[in-house]
Amino acid sequence: MKNPWLHKRTIGVLMVLLLSFSFFGGWFAESLVGDDYYYEVKRGIRLFGDVYKTITEKYVDEIPPKDFMRTGIDGLLATLDPYTVYYEGDESGDLDALMMGKYGGVGISVGIKDGFITVITTMDGSPAQRVGILPGDRIVGVNGLTAHDISLQEMSNFVKGEPGTKVRLTVLREGQDHRMDFELVREMIAVENISYTGMMNGSIGYIKITKFSKTANFDFVRALKDLKNSGMQSLILDLRGNPGGLLDAAIDVTNQFVKKGETITYTKGRIADASRNYNAINDPMFPDMPLVVLVDGGSASASEIVGGALQDLDRGVVIGSTTFGKGLVQTVYPLQERDAVIKITTAKYYTPSGRSIQKEDYSSRRTRKMERGDDGERDIFDTFGSGDTGSDSSKTQADRSNEKQVFKTAKGRSVYANGGITPDIEIASHEYTVYFREVLKRGLIFDYATNFVAHHARIDSDFAVDENLIIDFEKYLQTRNFNYISAAEKQMEEIERLAKKNNYGATAMDKIDVLRGELTAEKQKDFQNSKTFIAMTLEQEIVSRYFGNRARILTSFKYDKPYLAAVALLKNQDKYRQVLAGK
Repeated sequence: MKNPWLHKRTIGVLMVLLLSFSFFGGWFAESLVGDDYYYEVKRGIRLFGDVYKTITEKYVDEIPPKDFMRTGIDGLLATLDPYTVYYEGDESGDLDALMMGKYGGVGISVGIKDGFITVITTMDGSPAQRVGILPGDRIVGVNGLTAHDISLQEMSNFVKGEPGTKVRLTVLREGQDHRMDFELVREMIAVENISYTGMMNGSIGYIKITKFSKTANFDFVRALKDLKNSGMQSLILDLRGNPGGLLDAAIDVTNQFVKKGETITYTKGRIADASRNYNAINDPMFPDMPLVVLVDGGSASASEIVGGALQDLDRGVVIGSTTFGKGLVQTVYPLQERDAVIKITTAKYYTPSGRSIQKEDYSSRRTRKMERGDDGERDIFDTFGSGDTGSDSSKTQADRSNEKQVFKTAKGRSVYANGGITPDIEIASHEYTVYFREVLKRGLIFDYATNFVAHHARIDSDFAVDENLIIDFEKYLQTRNFNYISAAEKQMEEIERLAKKNNYGATAMDKIDVLRGELTAEKQKDFQNSKTFIAMTLEQEIVSRYFGNRARILTSFKYDKPYLAAVALLKNQDKYRQVLAGK
């Protein structure tokens, strides 16, 4: 016997699906595609709906229609690039904040640490910081409910809300034997586009942009004016770790340095609206001021638009390491379903010289997946954030084709489309040891700083990590039973396994034991070899707990190789001009 509720829900969801597809009917009609393609699209809609309806009505167990539909949608999107995403309900909160430049909340970021939702940072001046919530606090309750089974997304939904409303958080803190309750009043929190701005070395301005939301250019212009009033004669624009944001924001920021009418970027897509030129529409604030742009493997999308345009127009020197390589543009479309939107990759963008800096060729990957019917030999996220282009065998045909193409900047310098923006001066920030990466990955420096704050009410403004603190941290690692298996040890285990399997003689096994002993001796030096990285990261983490994120960034400068290179270049204007001239 049919479940009438299921039948009604099925028809309702099917109608939503069909209406959603018809929403794009005009798009298909306008596309320059043949009748066969349009026929296949219509056939696919009918087939998808027929499969969905048949399964929900005939399957042995009752299936939640909405969840089943979401699974189908996610399956469709899994064949595309990772930036084409479907959102429903509260899932689009971060997207809304980016597009609006603000949100109602309390100013905290959280993550999962040792099974607990843990405060990672508090925004300077936010409600959370004012009431005394600290990084490292474990949230165990929200509005009287236990947080044990609450996901990060659900926690985000709890703390965000209308300004003026309240939320109550219960936390466990290192060094405290009781739970602490905090009542916070939500405020309109501005998205933090700029994490640091200031004057360095007398006349050099510095601005670090962390994202490109709707308000990024407003914040940027205000920072530029402040620095100009402070005597700025040259500028370091730091885009490292900036994952991007809104295209228009990137255009506006770039416009502050390039002449009116100059092409900043252009896009190409299948539909007419997706293909257009983006030119500077205003006179720049600083058409000639010496400029250095810092980038790294975490600089993506809108960051690459800014860096690529300034490089192609010879408007500034780019320093750092190769950028992420995301040359795709997304457009957000509302769907007929209530509170549902879909963010679709609709175009590729190009720098003024004609370069596409897109690293991954998703079209060829998608074809291979469909032909094989599996997820492919490598996950599509394998190379994300690596900051390098990988080996020749891992490069797509598009990558190799681009490598053969030489593009020219406005002054005739050679630049290449090689999966990301290649800096004019390549300087890696740090080559961390495997040992340090493991310490960092497991959050042990974060935990030590939390413990440090619990036992030290204050620190001096000129705080620096000394040898005693390094020794104490090494002891702390021992109390946490920190250990890791190095790549060499893994290889050693495999050699030993094969030796036993093939019945190697005693002499061979003795040599394996000797080699294992040498590896153990080398591993004992790991802490000493990582002391520099440990000291600088401990110092930044501890300072940030007392004086905020600005203090963390300020402390990092003395260890920051690309930043120091930028300062040196701006102090040597002859060298600066030579770089821009391609000499």
